[in-house]
Amino acid sequence: MKEMTQEKNNPTQYDMRELQLRSVPILQAIDNVCRQHGLRYYMVYGTLLGAVRHGGFIPWDDDMDIGLLRDDYNQLMEHGNEWLPEPFHIVNYQNNEEYPKYFAKVEDTSTTLIENFALGYVGGIYIDIFPLDSVPNNRCLRTIQHYRFNICKRLLYLSYRNPYKHGHGPSSWAPLLVQKLFKRAQLHRLVQRVEYWWEGRSHCDYLTTYDDGLRVFPRHIFEEPVRMKFEGVEANAPADSKAFLQIMYGDDYMTPPPEGKRLSHRHDYCDFDTPYADYISSQSTNISKS
Repeated sequence: MKEMTQEKNNPTQYDMRELQLRSVPILQAIDNVCRQHGLRYYMVYGTLLGAVRHGGFIPWDDDMDIGLLRDDYNQLMEHGNEWLPEPFHIVNYQNNEEYPKYFAKVEDTSTTLIENFALGYVGGIYIDIFPLDSVPNNRCLRTIQHYRFNICKRLLYLSYRNPYKHGHGPSSWAPLLVQKLFKRAQLHRLVQRVEYWWEGRSHCDYLTTYDDGLRVFPRHIFEEPVRMKFEGVEANAPADSKAFLQIMYGDDYMTPPPEGKRLSHRHDYCDFDTPYADYISSQSTNISKS
């Protein structure tokens, strides 16, 4: 999508609880596929915290995250769309040139969801799928690795961002320059090259998704998944969920933050009833008429 003519919905117009519950069948489909094909996946981040503390979603959060060890992630990327039932579909940069992320999503193609109009990507209600990649034991080397990755990720973001999101002044210069100098596919390959830098090396006892600063997780946390309830269904959690959550959120992770600090991720647009292919088609029609 090069341009979107439809005005943004008021983010409060969609029902967060409905969005949460529409994500649960996606989780069930991923769980079935991974168990059938011997792939190790784990609920991570706020999804794991919600499972442990609330038995499901954190009430003010509508985002779901799972992680897979790199080899299992690659298998899911290669075969997942053969294995997943309709209407679920894996989206990544290899199969959609408009997709702006370095990780993948499993989306419900019968819905429409836009996280950020400025990135120009239209998809469906989704679960984020992160690869768990090796990083070195040495803290200095890990820091260098993360900074390398973050530079590449920033360039990738700017390659998709509408340069004029904040007007035609100096704020437009960085995205315009990046879009002139780099092709998106080139930056995706660069990001992946950095992700793979330490993969397969025997002295790497830590894993990361690169999605949360410099935090890393001991590999043994993910030795074998355990089953845990999430919104009434069972899904995989790390073998040592307590250690994961302490690294992420501190020892007091079971105590919810005060109301003023409960960050809610709201999307720019959400339609529970329209397939995103239809939304994209309607936008293209509107653009051609204008």
